[in-house]
Amino acid sequence: MKISLQQIFISLASLLVSIATVITISQNPAQYGSEPLLVRALILNLAILAALVAVFPINPLFKNKPGAYGMAVCLPALIPGFFYFLFFLPGQAGVGIAAEQLQSQLITDSSSNGIIEVGFSYPIYTPTISLQHQDIFTKQVNVFLRITDANGDNSLFRGVRSRIPGTGLSVEATLQGMLSENSGYLFNPIALPPYRETQGRVVFIISNLEDGATFTEVLGSTYQAQFELRDPENGQLLLEFPLNRI
Repeated sequence: MKISLQQIFISLASLLVSIATVITISQNPAQYGSEPLLVRALILNLAILAALVAVFPINPLFKNKPGAYGMAVCLPALIPGFFYFLFFLPGQAGVGIAAEQLQSQLITDSSSNGIIEVGFSYPIYTPTISLQHQDIFTKQVNVFLRITDANGDNSLFRGVRSRIPGTGLSVEATLQGMLSENSGYLFNPIALPPYRETQGRVVFIISNLEDGATFTEVLGSTYQAQFELRDPENGQLLLEFPLNRI
């Protein structure tokens, strides 16, 4: 079967479109999950259609029959994508977010050399958490750490933000700049793609310890310590889950 240069060019271009679309979806799940269901179906079907166009010249059953190929192969191949996003997926929507702490790490502690010396007097607490969003659209959340001491007094710490207002140098801005190059850290607000686990280390600056106290000692003496997930827009509490002691 002879294939023309034009067909080769079209096939290669279509293959590149298909690969680029799949990579874009896989590398940007939060953005993809925030799109309307119809748009998601169209993007997925673009990858499928481009892949089918790429293999058309080597399909002996439809040689020089692009119309028949489109009706018999391409069109039916697009139906499952529309069915999944427009009919099946809406019925599978869950409620809420599942979360747990996986590990507990300190970068610095006022009584130790720490793993990394960052030059701050504050302990930098970086617990590893796992978040699983159970809805069909991407959701943004802020992570907080609430510590309640034996007297019932509360201290609420917000995780370091990805965008810090103002131009002045602060502990939060310095830490964000130091750690943002590492993909293992999560910064508020955290985007949770639908039906996908988001895992990483949240950064808390523990700034109100008494002189000489370590974060480990504070946790050992607290009545309760827990993480809170809150809506970035209105501060609404979405979920609480316990902190595992160091």
